[in-house]
Amino acid sequence: MPSLKEKTARGLLWGGLNNGVQQVLNLLFGIFLVRELTPSDYGMVGMLAVFSVIATTLQESGFTAALVNKREERHEDYNAVFWFSILMSFGLYIFLFICAPLIARYYHNSNLIPLARYSFIGFVLSAMGTAQSAVLFKHMMVKQRAISQITALIISGCIGVSMAYNGFSYWGIATQNLVYVGVTTLLYWYFSPWRPTLNINLNPLREMFGFSSKLLATNIFSHVNYNLFSIILGRYYNTRDVGFYDQAYKWSSMGGLFILGTINSVAQPALSCVKEDYEHQRRVFTKLMFFTCGLS
Repeated sequence: MPSLKEKTARGLLWGGLNNGVQQVLNLLFGIFLVRELTPSDYGMVGMLAVFSVIATTLQESGFTAALVNKREERHEDYNAVFWFSILMSFGLYIFLFICAPLIARYYHNSNLIPLARYSFIGFVLSAMGTAQSAVLFKHMMVKQRAISQITALIISGCIGVSMAYNGFSYWGIATQNLVYVGVTTLLYWYFSPWRPTLNINLNPLREMFGFSSKLLATNIFSHVNYNLFSIILGRYYNTRDVGFYDQAYKWSSMGGLFILGTINSVAQPALSCVKEDYEHQRRVFTKLMFFTCGLS
Protein backbone atom coordinates (compact mmCIF):
# COMPACT_ATOMS: atom_id res chain seq x y z
CA MET A 1 0.00 0.00 0.00
CA PRO A 2 1.69 3.27 -1.10
CA SER A 3 2.18 5.90 1.60
CA LEU A 4 0.53 9.32 1.39
CA LYS A 5 3.90 10.84 0.43
CA GLU A 6 4.34 8.40 -2.44
CA LYS A 7 0.77 8.86 -3.67
CA THR A 8 1.11 12.65 -3.53
CA ALA A 9 4.46 12.62 -5.36
CA ARG A 10 3.08 10.30 -8.03
CA GLY A 11 -0.03 12.46 -8.32
CA LEU A 12 2.03 15.62 -8.78
CA LEU A 13 4.12 13.89 -11.45
CA TRP A 14 1.08 12.76 -13.42
CA GLY A 15 -0.72 16.03 -12.79
CA GLY A 16 2.22 17.98 -14.19
CA LEU A 17 2.55 15.60 -17.13
CA ASN A 18 -1.17 15.81 -17.84
CA ASN A 19 -1.30 19.59 -17.77
CA GLY A 20 1.94 19.97 -19.69
CA VAL A 21 0.88 17.60 -22.48
CA GLN A 22 -2.52 19.29 -22.69
CA GLN A 23 -0.89 22.71 -23.05
CA VAL A 24 1.34 21.45 -25.87
CA LEU A 25 -1.58 19.75 -27.64
CA ASN A 26 -3.73 22.87 -27.25
CA LEU A 27 -0.90 24.85 -28.79
CA LEU A 28 -0.58 22.49 -31.77
CA PHE A 29 -4.31 22.22 -32.43
CA GLY A 30 -4.68 25.95 -31.84
CA ILE A 31 -2.14 26.76 -34.54
CA PHE A 32 -4.07 24.67 -37.08
CA LEU A 33 -7.42 26.08 -36.03
CA VAL A 34 -6.50 29.77 -36.12
CA ARG A 35 -5.37 29.36 -39.73
CA GLU A 36 -8.85 28.23 -40.73
CA LEU A 37 -11.15 30.05 -38.31
CA THR A 38 -11.85 33.73 -37.79
CA PRO A 39 -11.96 35.66 -34.50
CA SER A 40 -15.75 35.84 -34.95
CA ASP A 41 -15.94 32.02 -34.90
CA TYR A 42 -14.22 31.95 -31.52
CA GLY A 43 -16.39 34.84 -30.36
CA MET A 44 -19.61 32.96 -31.16
CA VAL A 45 -18.63 30.14 -28.81
CA GLY A 46 -17.06 32.51 -26.27
CA MET A 47 -20.30 34.43 -25.75
CA LEU A 48 -22.01 31.22 -24.63
CA ALA A 49 -19.21 30.06 -22.33
CA VAL A 50 -20.56 31.77 -19.21
CA PHE A 51 -23.88 29.91 -19.46
CA SER A 52 -22.16 26.55 -19.91
CA VAL A 53 -19.72 26.94 -17.03
CA ILE A 54 -22.36 28.21 -14.61
CA ALA A 55 -24.67 25.33 -15.57
CA THR A 56 -21.79 22.88 -15.05
CA THR A 57 -21.07 24.44 -11.66
CA LEU A 58 -24.73 24.18 -10.62
CA GLN A 59 -25.09 20.55 -11.66
CA GLU A 60 -21.92 19.66 -9.73
CA SER A 61 -22.70 22.06 -6.83
CA GLY A 62 -19.39 21.45 -5.05
CA PHE A 63 -20.33 17.85 -4.24
CA THR A 64 -17.15 16.43 -5.79
CA ALA A 65 -15.06 18.22 -3.17
CA ALA A 66 -17.62 17.32 -0.49
CA LEU A 67 -17.27 13.61 -1.35
CA VAL A 68 -13.49 13.86 -1.17
CA ASN A 69 -13.78 15.55 2.22
CA LYS A 70 -15.86 12.70 3.71
CA ARG A 71 -13.83 10.32 5.83
CA GLU A 72 -16.02 7.27 5.23
CA GLU A 73 -17.09 6.31 1.71
CA ARG A 74 -20.66 5.19 1.19
CA HIS A 75 -22.30 4.07 -2.01
CA GLU A 76 -25.37 6.13 -1.09
CA ASP A 77 -23.35 9.36 -1.10
CA TYR A 78 -21.96 8.81 -4.59
CA ASN A 79 -25.33 7.61 -5.83
CA ALA A 80 -27.07 10.73 -4.52
CA VAL A 81 -24.52 13.01 -6.19
CA PHE A 82 -24.80 11.08 -9.46
CA TRP A 83 -28.58 11.36 -9.70
CA PHE A 84 -28.61 14.95 -8.47
CA SER A 85 -26.18 15.91 -11.23
CA ILE A 86 -28.22 14.09 -13.87
CA LEU A 87 -31.55 15.61 -12.81
CA MET A 88 -30.09 19.09 -12.36
CA SER A 89 -28.33 19.03 -15.73
CA PHE A 90 -31.47 17.99 -17.62
CA GLY A 91 -33.49 20.66 -15.83
CA LEU A 92 -30.91 23.33 -16.65
CA TYR A 93 -30.68 22.19 -20.27
CA ILE A 94 -34.45 22.47 -20.75
CA PHE A 95 -34.41 25.92 -19.14
CA LEU A 96 -31.52 27.17 -21.31
CA PHE A 97 -33.00 25.53 -24.42
CA ILE A 98 -36.13 27.64 -23.90
CA CYS A 99 -34.04 30.74 -23.08
CA ALA A 100 -31.82 30.44 -26.18
CA PRO A 101 -33.82 33.10 -28.12
CA LEU A 102 -33.43 35.51 -25.17
CA ILE A 103 -29.67 34.92 -25.13
CA ALA A 104 -29.52 35.57 -28.88
CA ARG A 105 -31.60 38.72 -28.47
CA TYR A 106 -29.27 40.01 -25.75
CA TYR A 107 -26.29 39.61 -28.10
CA HIS A 108 -28.24 40.76 -31.18
CA ASN A 109 -27.27 37.56 -33.01
CA SER A 110 -29.95 35.05 -34.06
CA ASN A 111 -27.30 32.50 -35.11
CA LEU A 112 -26.67 31.87 -31.43
CA ILE A 113 -30.03 30.08 -30.98
CA PRO A 114 -29.10 26.74 -32.62
CA LEU A 115 -25.49 27.02 -31.48
CA ALA A 116 -26.53 27.52 -27.85
CA ARG A 117 -28.89 24.55 -27.90
CA TYR A 118 -26.12 22.41 -29.37
CA SER A 119 -23.29 23.62 -27.11
CA PHE A 120 -25.30 23.24 -23.90
CA ILE A 121 -25.40 19.46 -24.38
CA GLY A 122 -21.87 19.55 -22.98
CA PHE A 123 -22.85 20.05 -19.35
CA VAL A 124 -25.39 17.21 -19.63
CA LEU A 125 -22.60 14.87 -20.77
CA SER A 126 -20.38 16.17 -17.99
CA ALA A 127 -23.05 15.44 -15.37
CA MET A 128 -22.97 11.75 -16.26
CA GLY A 129 -19.39 11.52 -15.00
CA THR A 130 -19.53 13.69 -11.87
CA ALA A 131 -19.54 10.81 -9.38
CA GLN A 132 -16.94 8.82 -11.35
CA SER A 133 -14.69 11.88 -11.44
CA ALA A 134 -15.08 12.21 -7.66
CA VAL A 135 -14.00 8.59 -7.16
CA LEU A 136 -10.85 9.08 -9.24
CA PHE A 137 -10.13 12.41 -7.54
CA LYS A 138 -10.63 11.11 -3.98
CA HIS A 139 -8.30 8.14 -4.50
CA MET A 140 -5.69 10.30 -6.28
CA MET A 141 -5.97 8.25 -9.46
CA VAL A 142 -4.28 11.10 -11.31
CA LYS A 143 -2.74 8.79 -13.92
CA GLN A 144 -6.19 7.55 -14.96
CA ARG A 145 -7.55 11.10 -15.11
CA ALA A 146 -4.54 12.15 -17.19
CA ILE A 147 -5.03 9.31 -19.68
CA SER A 148 -8.72 10.18 -19.96
CA GLN A 149 -8.18 13.89 -20.55
CA ILE A 150 -5.23 13.56 -22.94
CA THR A 151 -7.03 10.92 -25.00
CA ALA A 152 -10.15 13.10 -25.13
CA LEU A 153 -8.09 16.12 -26.17
CA ILE A 154 -6.40 14.24 -29.02
CA ILE A 155 -9.68 12.85 -30.37
CA SER A 156 -11.62 16.10 -30.00
CA GLY A 157 -8.74 18.16 -31.41
CA CYS A 158 -8.54 16.02 -34.55
CA ILE A 159 -12.30 16.32 -35.05
CA GLY A 160 -12.23 20.09 -34.48
CA VAL A 161 -9.39 20.61 -36.98
CA SER A 162 -11.10 18.37 -39.56
CA MET A 163 -14.36 20.28 -39.27
CA ALA A 164 -12.54 23.61 -39.48
CA TYR A 165 -10.78 22.54 -42.69
CA ASN A 166 -14.13 21.48 -44.13
CA GLY A 167 -15.72 24.86 -43.53
CA PHE A 168 -17.86 24.21 -40.43
CA SER A 169 -16.52 27.37 -38.74
CA TYR A 170 -17.77 27.77 -35.13
CA TRP A 171 -19.66 24.47 -35.28
CA GLY A 172 -16.27 22.77 -35.31
CA ILE A 173 -15.26 24.48 -32.05
CA ALA A 174 -18.57 23.55 -30.42
CA THR A 175 -18.28 19.93 -31.58
CA GLN A 176 -14.68 19.76 -30.37
CA ASN A 177 -15.83 20.83 -26.89
CA LEU A 178 -18.66 18.27 -26.85
CA VAL A 179 -16.42 15.41 -27.99
CA TYR A 180 -13.84 16.30 -25.34
CA VAL A 181 -16.44 16.19 -22.56
CA GLY A 182 -18.07 13.03 -23.92
CA VAL A 183 -14.83 11.04 -24.30
CA THR A 184 -13.56 12.19 -20.88
CA THR A 185 -16.82 11.09 -19.23
CA LEU A 186 -16.72 7.73 -21.02
CA LEU A 187 -13.16 7.05 -19.89
CA TYR A 188 -13.95 8.11 -16.32
CA TRP A 189 -16.60 5.39 -16.34
CA TYR A 190 -14.04 2.93 -17.67
CA PHE A 191 -11.44 3.68 -14.98
CA SER A 192 -13.81 4.16 -12.03
CA PRO A 193 -14.86 1.00 -10.15
CA TRP A 194 -18.03 2.65 -8.84
CA ARG A 195 -21.39 2.19 -10.59
CA PRO A 196 -24.74 3.90 -9.84
CA THR A 197 -27.91 2.10 -8.85
CA LEU A 198 -31.55 2.97 -9.52
CA ASN A 199 -32.56 3.55 -5.88
CA ILE A 200 -32.65 7.34 -6.06
CA ASN A 201 -32.27 8.86 -2.60
CA LEU A 202 -31.04 12.46 -2.34
CA ASN A 203 -31.06 12.65 1.47
CA PRO A 204 -27.26 12.13 1.80
CA LEU A 205 -26.80 15.48 0.06
CA ARG A 206 -28.04 17.33 3.15
CA GLU A 207 -24.99 16.58 5.28
CA MET A 208 -22.66 17.53 2.41
CA PHE A 209 -24.43 20.75 1.44
CA GLY A 210 -22.94 22.82 4.27
CA PHE A 211 -19.49 22.20 2.78
CA SER A 212 -20.43 22.16 -0.91
CA SER A 213 -22.60 25.32 -0.84
CA LYS A 214 -19.60 27.51 0.00
CA LEU A 215 -17.69 26.09 -2.96
CA LEU A 216 -20.74 26.52 -5.19
CA ALA A 217 -21.04 30.21 -4.33
CA THR A 218 -17.29 30.77 -4.78
CA ASN A 219 -17.18 28.98 -8.15
CA ILE A 220 -20.19 30.84 -9.55
CA PHE A 221 -18.67 34.17 -8.53
CA SER A 222 -15.33 33.19 -10.11
CA HIS A 223 -16.92 32.09 -13.39
CA VAL A 224 -19.02 35.25 -13.67
CA ASN A 225 -15.94 37.35 -12.95
CA TYR A 226 -13.89 35.45 -15.53
CA ASN A 227 -16.54 35.74 -18.26
CA LEU A 228 -17.95 39.18 -17.43
CA PHE A 229 -15.86 41.04 -19.99
CA SER A 230 -16.94 38.63 -22.76
CA ILE A 231 -20.58 39.28 -21.86
CA ILE A 232 -20.06 43.05 -22.10
CA LEU A 233 -18.07 42.82 -25.34
CA GLY A 234 -20.68 40.54 -26.91
CA ARG A 235 -23.49 42.94 -25.98
CA TYR A 236 -21.95 46.28 -26.96
CA TYR A 237 -19.34 45.33 -29.55
CA ASN A 238 -19.21 42.26 -31.82
CA THR A 239 -18.22 38.60 -32.03
CA ARG A 240 -14.83 39.51 -33.51
CA ASP A 241 -13.86 41.49 -30.39
CA VAL A 242 -15.05 38.68 -28.13
CA GLY A 243 -12.95 36.20 -30.11
CA PHE A 244 -9.81 38.34 -29.81
CA TYR A 245 -10.32 38.82 -26.07
CA ASP A 246 -11.10 35.16 -25.30
CA GLN A 247 -8.13 33.82 -27.23
CA ALA A 248 -5.75 36.42 -25.78
CA TYR A 249 -6.89 35.61 -22.24
CA LYS A 250 -6.62 31.85 -22.91
CA TRP A 251 -3.03 32.01 -24.16
CA SER A 252 -1.86 34.47 -21.51
CA SER A 253 -3.22 32.34 -18.64
CA MET A 254 -1.79 28.98 -19.75
CA GLY A 255 1.19 29.14 -17.36
CA GLY A 256 -0.99 29.80 -14.34
CA LEU A 257 -3.46 27.08 -15.35
CA PHE A 258 -0.60 24.59 -15.67
CA ILE A 259 0.52 25.24 -12.08
CA LEU A 260 -3.02 25.36 -10.72
CA GLY A 261 -4.03 22.12 -12.45
CA THR A 262 -0.94 20.29 -11.21
CA ILE A 263 -1.48 21.27 -7.57
CA ASN A 264 -5.26 20.84 -7.59
CA SER A 265 -4.92 17.26 -8.82
CA VAL A 266 -3.65 16.15 -5.38
CA ALA A 267 -4.02 18.99 -2.84
CA GLN A 268 -7.48 18.35 -1.41
CA PRO A 269 -7.29 14.51 -1.37
CA ALA A 270 -3.88 14.67 0.33
CA LEU A 271 -4.99 17.19 2.96
CA SER A 272 -8.28 15.39 3.64
CA CYS A 273 -6.37 12.18 4.44
CA VAL A 274 -4.70 13.88 7.41
CA LYS A 275 -7.41 16.33 8.48
CA GLU A 276 -7.64 14.71 11.95
CA ASP A 277 -3.92 15.34 12.56
CA TYR A 278 -3.32 19.10 12.48
CA GLU A 279 0.50 18.94 12.61
CA HIS A 280 0.66 16.36 9.81
CA GLN A 281 -1.77 18.43 7.74
CA ARG A 282 0.35 21.54 8.33
CA ARG A 283 3.48 19.73 7.11
CA VAL A 284 1.70 18.46 3.98
CA PHE A 285 0.36 21.95 3.26
CA THR A 286 3.80 23.52 3.75
CA LYS A 287 5.41 21.04 1.34
CA LEU A 288 2.71 21.72 -1.26
CA MET A 289 3.33 25.46 -0.87
CA PHE A 290 7.08 25.04 -1.35
CA PHE A 291 6.47 22.87 -4.42
CA THR A 292 4.06 25.47 -5.85
CA CYS A 293 6.57 28.28 -5.30
CA GLY A 294 9.36 26.26 -6.91
CA LEU A 295 7.20 25.36 -9.89
CA SER A 296 6.15 28.99 -10.30
